[in-house]
Amino acid sequence: MICGFVFQLVAALPLSILANHTSPDGLQTETITFTFRPTVLTGGCRVSGLSSSLGFTTLLDGGLNYCNLFNLLSASGLTSAPGYMELTNEWACLGYGLATCKA
Repeated sequence: MICGFVFQLVAALPLSILANHTSPDGLQTETITFTFRPTVLTGGCRVSGLSSSLGFTTLLDGGLNYCNLFNLLSASGLTSAPGYMELTNEWACLGYGLATCKA
């Protein structure tokens, strides 16, 4: 549980993690997918994240889907790991520019 929101693991596969995210009032639900790909040059791993709202959301929701992903990465400590780099923008992640994440 992060900020009162509940995360539920759906599946942990060799190259992906699937989860659900539900608000404390149960009115907001999102599906979350992380996909892992090895990097050839560094021997590391590239992680792509996707959070999709199952209900109605607005552009003024504080970047809810972006924050779902960021808060999970932050709570796991990954954002402090050596080599961590975030690559996103408003074109790739609608609401990113308005995000007000509270981990």
